[in-house]
Amino acid sequence: MQHSKVIKRILKSLLFVMIFLCLVMVFNASFEMDENATENMLSRYSHTKDIDTVFVGNSAGEMMEDTEFSEAVGTHAFNMCTPSQGLYVSLRNIKLAGSHHNIKNAILLMTFDTASAESYDGIDHLYNRVVNSSSPFCKSIINEIKYNTDKTVSLGILDTERSVNIWIPWEEEHINGLGNITGNIRRRWKRLIEHKPLGYDIAYDLNTPVYNRLPGDLTDDDRALLTADIDSMNSLDIPQDMLSADKLTLLAEMCSYCRDNGIAFSVIVTPHRTDYYDRYGSYRADIAQVSDYLDDFISKRGFIYYNTEDDPQLHNILPDAYFYDWEHVSGQYKKASTEYLTDVIIRNGGMIDQ
Repeated sequence: MQHSKVIKRILKSLLFVMIFLCLVMVFNASFEMDENATENMLSRYSHTKDIDTVFVGNSAGEMMEDTEFSEAVGTHAFNMCTPSQGLYVSLRNIKLAGSHHNIKNAILLMTFDTASAESYDGIDHLYNRVVNSSSPFCKSIINEIKYNTDKTVSLGILDTERSVNIWIPWEEEHINGLGNITGNIRRRWKRLIEHKPLGYDIAYDLNTPVYNRLPGDLTDDDRALLTADIDSMNSLDIPQDMLSADKLTLLAEMCSYCRDNGIAFSVIVTPHRTDYYDRYGSYRADIAQVSDYLDDFISKRGFIYYNTEDDPQLHNILPDAYFYDWEHVSGQYKKASTEYLTDVIIRNGGMIDQ
């Protein structure tokens, strides 16, 4: 009798998990955005050959036009920056490009909030969904469960509401309207039946490595250095959410991957309007501390860090009129921002000779 009760509890628990996962799939298929910048960028990437330089980062990095840069420097660059791209996806992008191309240069175009405690769970999930969409249906479900479970455990959020939100990425970015929802379901059902990944051949290309790159995992020395850096971060007199140990770990992993695979890595804080610091209120001195800290963090790992705010000519070359908000350059002025960033990268020795 006791055994039958235990079995019933186990079956009820399994039934609950199955129902929960089915509901998650239905709601994700209904509400999660389908056409997105991540998919569009990876679609272009999968049809671009002979890349040797990649730009990664959030939408501020879209001020760099890779064609103009390639012509100026004599390289084959590709800009993988997308809106709200966090360091997790930036690292994935560098590794992705490294697995398909002979990458010589990787340049992170970042804003100061890139290394903050802000969450990018929704964007991370969109990236994984595109890359993993060529997997068989059952395997894609297993991959989804593994990714969400690993992230829940690694972030230590098992007993918080975020442990549930991870399963519903459309909470942060979703579509509205019955017509859009039914269209979303129709497109995804067709893809499931025909087994067509997002963007058709994109995901097949993304899951077919060409180069056997070294994993670039953190060594014991790397971990010891990272621990010392995190301890140093905790002693800074700044608000706690301005720097995150998780983000520093991702930066350290970028450095170790690039070091082990002979890739020149640079971190550039992108240009911005003169009123950029107004968004941080009275934290201008704190931002300066963060910049000095990141400079030391990247430099001691043998790579280049440059904050464009330190350039006294920045706002003469890129005046406020060129920006449509604090940190995004208007389309007609991207040639000017590309020329400026190209000069910054070359001037600071951020390129391996082609």
